[in-house]
Amino acid sequence: MKSIKGVLAIWLSTLLLVSLVAIPMKSSINTVLGLSMITEKLKNGINLDILADFGTKLSTIFSAVFSGISLLVLSGFLLNIFFNGGLFTTLRNGEEKYSSAQFFRSAGTRFWSFLLITGIMSIMVLLLLLIIFSIALGIAGPPESAPEGARFKAVIIGGVISVFLLPIFLLVVDYARVWQVTSSKSAGFKAIGIGFRQTFKHFISSYPVMLINMLIQALFGGFVLKFISGFGPQTGIGIFLLFLISQFLFILRISLRVWRYGSVTAMYENHPV
Repeated sequence: MKSIKGVLAIWLSTLLLVSLVAIPMKSSINTVLGLSMITEKLKNGINLDILADFGTKLSTIFSAVFSGISLLVLSGFLLNIFFNGGLFTTLRNGEEKYSSAQFFRSAGTRFWSFLLITGIMSIMVLLLLLIIFSIALGIAGPPESAPEGARFKAVIIGGVISVFLLPIFLLVVDYARVWQVTSSKSAGFKAIGIGFRQTFKHFISSYPVMLINMLIQALFGGFVLKFISGFGPQTGIGIFLLFLISQFLFILRISLRVWRYGSVTAMYENHPV
């Protein structure tokens, strides 16, 4: 609850970021489509025959969409790292009240070390996933000689193994960031080392907490997808209502992430370095 203002700051900044990318992208698509009846025909689903009629216009649309999404993903990644510095500092401040000045100051001060921590751990996770799925598919055999369904089962098994390994890396990242906000120096590599040490030193107590957090977030994500996909507004009021509901759900999603950070922070405080 102490971090609610930080959560709202993240929500508002993300909404503005998405708008800055989405509005120009929408204008580009509207310029290509013009006043044609194509948009009406596409309301009931994707019609490949209609898309084929676009010719070179289709590549223009895809280019605009790809550029917009790429910019959004990169900007969102950096924005998320920036705000994490403020969130972890707020959570580590014990009973002190929330301070906007301290939140944004810490976000800026911790940005580069948090970027290093997140970047290195993200690369490690990607390499691990590549190794796991490569081994699983290798055991299943090549496509031309593998038994029917073997490669599919291999992918499922690889996915299950990845799900159970992911909490370990999330614990390392979060422990590293908790330690970093307590240090006066920016030491990303040292923070990662401490993150690994804290994770495996207190594995029995830490792992179930992270696994439960991940399960709750996954269930919430599934609920949101099912709810949004089943909501088919036909009027302007309905669309506006869907917008309000989706923003509320997004705020809850951020809050669940902060809850995860708070859980790891509390565990760190119980077993400080």
